[in-house]
Amino acid sequence: MTRVATFALQQLTLFHTLNTQSRTADQGVQLASGNKSQTYSGISQDALRLVSLETRRAEISQFTRNIGTAEQRLSLMDVTMTSVEDLALELRDTLERTLQQPNSSGGNLKQIAANIRDAVAGLLNTRSGDSYVFSGTRGDRPPIDFNAAGYSNVSLLESNGITVDSTFYEAYYVQVLGNTLPYAQGSFYQQIYFDKNGVLPTVPVPADLNNPTVTEFDAEDPGLWQYYVDRLNSAQMIAAPKTDYYQGNTQANVVRADSGLDVAYDVRADTLAFQQILSAADAIANLPNGDATDINERAIIAKARDMIKAALETPSTAGFSSLTQIRINVTSSRQTLENALDRHNSFDTYAEGIIKDIEGIDPAEVIVRLQSDQQALEASFNVLARLQSFSLLDFI
Repeated sequence: MTRVATFALQQLTLFHTLNTQSRTADQGVQLASGNKSQTYSGISQDALRLVSLETRRAEISQFTRNIGTAEQRLSLMDVTMTSVEDLALELRDTLERTLQQPNSSGGNLKQIAANIRDAVAGLLNTRSGDSYVFSGTRGDRPPIDFNAAGYSNVSLLESNGITVDSTFYEAYYVQVLGNTLPYAQGSFYQQIYFDKNGVLPTVPVPADLNNPTVTEFDAEDPGLWQYYVDRLNSAQMIAAPKTDYYQGNTQANVVRADSGLDVAYDVRADTLAFQQILSAADAIANLPNGDATDINERAIIAKARDMIKAALETPSTAGFSSLTQIRINVTSSRQTLENALDRHNSFDTYAEGIIKDIEGIDPAEVIVRLQSDQQALEASFNVLARLQSFSLLDFI
């Protein structure tokens, strides 16, 4: 006699018991982890959606880090430019007072200008971590170096206050105009005269064509000295400024803030507003005496004041951006990044809720099902135990 019915019942009971045991194990893991499943196969109907959300969240996490780095640099730029603006205002006001009261500077004008020049350079050499923020993408080196090879001070008068200094014009002639020395017209004096008048000077000419006195400089053309001073921010200089102090590069920093959204924040130490402030301060620092009662030094002081006023006040439509406009541009970039960050945070919160719905469990529900399955499992073990105790003798 074969025990078909008894064997079938035993196998069926064992099958359901093992299933119940597997469920209770899964429910224990769910309670411990808070997730429905440890694999995508356990939530196959929502797996594609979950992968898509997780991928987007990973992208957003990277975008958020990018924005954080850029925001730190932009914030530092803004603070730095505020300090540069304060120094420029101080120098402008000092120059204005000196022009109105020529004897008020007390001999300190040159030192004040030198201190402000060096302070502005120090501010523009600010670093964020190990990267210089005003060097373009060349963040491994300070953007301003007055000791760099090729740098020439903005000096228009020799230390004797009588002879015109050719150093600045040589740098202008080569770096800005793109020419090579020696001068095309033969001498320093002849070249300047030719640049202004379109013809070579006749007579009288300076005794030393490369080292004229101011008196000789103006002898044939009374406006030549003012023309020379105006080279500081001539149209050519505005178009291609003298930035031989600059050690960075011309590439703009760009941050990827979102898919298809790149935000550039291109504020470098060779920006024209900075160049004008540094050149003006350097020109004053290199005056022979800093004496506004001297007509030739006074022309330089007035030009330096006007250059700084332009750097502070001139709207961007005038050919270059003032410090105010540059700071507005930085604020605009920061706002764009902040808007992108707000979008990322909103999506992240939304995605987190959806992912929680897909992956997460209701602990109370799982506990109720676990208790129910444990009771069923206990009953199944009892049934199996009893079935295992049956034998053919029990039915004879």
